[in-house]
Amino acid sequence: MTSTPTLDVELRTIEGKKVKNLRAQGLLPAVVYGKGFEAVSIQIDNRTFLSVYKQVGRSQLVDLNIPGRGKQSAFVHVLQRHPVTRAILHADLRVVDLKVEMNVEVPVMVVGESPLVARGDAVLILVISSVQIHALPANIPQHIEVDVSHMESLDDNIFIRDVATNTSYKVLGDPDTVLVALTPTRSASDVEADAALPAAPAAAEPELIRKPREDEEE
Repeated sequence: MTSTPTLDVELRTIEGKKVKNLRAQGLLPAVVYGKGFEAVSIQIDNRTFLSVYKQVGRSQLVDLNIPGRGKQSAFVHVLQRHPVTRAILHADLRVVDLKVEMNVEVPVMVVGESPLVARGDAVLILVISSVQIHALPANIPQHIEVDVSHMESLDDNIFIRDVATNTSYKVLGDPDTVLVALTPTRSASDVEADAALPAAPAAAEPELIRKPREDEEE
């Protein structure tokens, strides 16, 4: 199991519109909360946060060193972004109890390659990009891998029931829900359509018509 990254944070006293001054200093305003945990406003070095968030996303734990609160295990719960630049403006971090199982969404990652896709006869469709799992916080995987290398027919869909459930977590959801499917490329469809058409009749040899010479006329 990979080690949990750590974020050193500072308590924040600036609130409201004045937080833009923090962003100008390279600090990200944030709040930490959770069941049985008194919410606290914090600020984090923005570059450090972005580096850690790139590793953990929203499905992996991060340890927060909070002054006066000690180390707390938390998830990145909500991000507020700028509507144009998509820069992160504010972060909500949710503290969790490592001894209590929880439900969380984790992304689906496709591995391998379908022979049909490799030949250019089909396109892979990721119908659902994430699934919900039930596990202890420390056992939540970064993603769920789905192997598509055995998808040799357009009918070879992959369902939730086909995703192997690890001993440390359980994949939730309707077992008959399609995760990955194949759709034919336009060229493959055209070939199949052409093959279904009846063969065109062979063209008859045209009759040669010429004006007779004078010595052939009666």
